[in-house]
Amino acid sequence: MFKTDARRYRRIGLNLPARVTINASDERDGRLLNISPGDMALICDASPAPGDAAIVTIEGLDIIEGTVARIFPDGFAMSFLLSRRRRSILIEQLMLCANPDFAAGLGDRRRSPRHPGKDARSICRLENGASLMVKIVDTSVNGVSVDASRRPPVGASIHIGRKRGVVLRHTSRGFVVVYDDAAALAAGKGGTGKATALRAV
Repeated sequence: MFKTDARRYRRIGLNLPARVTINASDERDGRLLNISPGDMALICDASPAPGDAAIVTIEGLDIIEGTVARIFPDGFAMSFLLSRRRRSILIEQLMLCANPDFAAGLGDRRRSPRHPGKDARSICRLENGASLMVKIVDTSVNGVSVDASRRPPVGASIHIGRKRGVVLRHTSRGFVVVYDDAAALAAGKGGTGKATALRAV
C-alpha cells in the first residue's frame, strides 16, 4: 500500500478491533488492517497528523504506543515505540497469528522430561549460513533451550548440532528451539511444518 515506505519488517494482514487514542485525548474505535513488529496500519475516523502520539489497544494482542507516520483515506499508519522485550513478545504473537496450523500445540511440544545441559556448548547454523555458539540450558526429545549472545527471529529455521528445528520463543538469555519432528506434529495432518517467519526484509 505504501510504496515509499522502507519498512524493516514484513506486515501480515489481521482484521481485529482496536481502540485508538491520539495525543492522550482523542479516543476512537478503529480496526487493524495489517501489522508488523515495527508498525501497523489502521482504519479509524480520527484525524491525526504525522508525528502525533498514538496508543492502540488491539483485541487479542497488546497495547501498543507509537507515533503517526502517514495518513491515508479512512485511516493512518503508525510506527511503534517498544522495548526489546515487548517487541520480542509481539514477534512471537504475530508468528502464531500468521501460522495458526503450525502454532497449534507448539507451546506443549517440550513437555517431555528435560535434562540439564551441564554447561555443554554447541554450534548453531542459521538460515543465512552464519554460525552461532550457544550454551545448552536443557534438552528434551522435542527441543532444546540455549543461552546465546544473539537471538534468531521467532519462527526461523535453525540447525543445532546435527538436528534441525524452529525457534519457538526467546528467553531472557537466549532462545528455545523445537525440533522439526515436533514442529511437524504441531502443524497437523497434511501440513508442511514450515512457519512464516516475521523477519527483516
